[in-house]
Amino acid sequence: MKNYPLSTVVISVYKDTKSLDIILEALSTQTILPDEVLISEDCDSKEMAEFIPQARIKYPNLNITHLFQEDIGWRKNIALNRAIMAARNEYLIFIDGDCVPFHNFVENHVVQAQKGVVLSGKRVELGPKITQKIYDKKLKPSTLTNYYWFYLPQLFLDKTRHLEDMLHISAKSFLAPRIKRHVRYIIGCNWSCYKEDILKINGFDETYTLPSVGEDIDLGWRFRGVGIELRSVKHNANLVHLYHKKRFDSATLGVNDAILAKNLAANKFFCENGIIKS
Repeated sequence: MKNYPLSTVVISVYKDTKSLDIILEALSTQTILPDEVLISEDCDSKEMAEFIPQARIKYPNLNITHLFQEDIGWRKNIALNRAIMAARNEYLIFIDGDCVPFHNFVENHVVQAQKGVVLSGKRVELGPKITQKIYDKKLKPSTLTNYYWFYLPQLFLDKTRHLEDMLHISAKSFLAPRIKRHVRYIIGCNWSCYKEDILKINGFDETYTLPSVGEDIDLGWRFRGVGIELRSVKHNANLVHLYHKKRFDSATLGVNDAILAKNLAANKFFCENGIIKS
């Protein structure tokens, strides 16, 4: 009898079916399969509409749900709030549509799941050459993640960022308790919680209409504000981030930081513009 919750993996995407296919392949071979894969599209693209039926045939062991919305600018937080409410299961795992999980990623989230706790993982940011090899089918992501020590020289030369987070220690390992657990932040592309806990802060704040901050930093301080602990799954629930140019700049951060500062000053842990509107 299993002692972990039913899970929904929420994948945030925008048109990129090539990366999504790689992610779905990785999810289809997990040591513990997700009970649902919810593709949260901040768009209503022709590419995705054509891809989803094919993906359901290609990965029959994944229960794929597809949500989409009108493409009228960056509205990822709105899409994610819709995904929270549509998710059929009690435990939610959030990843981005350019992040490929290790083979036991889902397992290392769900076996450590606990009410009143948010699990926050890390990501390894691959360089352009290794990423292109994966896209060109010259390197399987599973080969890279299962035998990462063999590829360390290539990863180093390709200017991989956060290479130290490639180190993988299963939550079942006797070494796992030695990993630092307490953190004060969330990495938006790799975290999980019980659905009931994110409802306590009213989900994502839809006031953020630009990327960064509103997807992670804002969530972290609001979770802590209502007494929910942030706990690290670094080196347990690992994933690799496929290379692309940054999609935000310092001006974007300035706008978001101003929103965050205002909310911090008011101690608004239950956001006014979230799943429930004030």
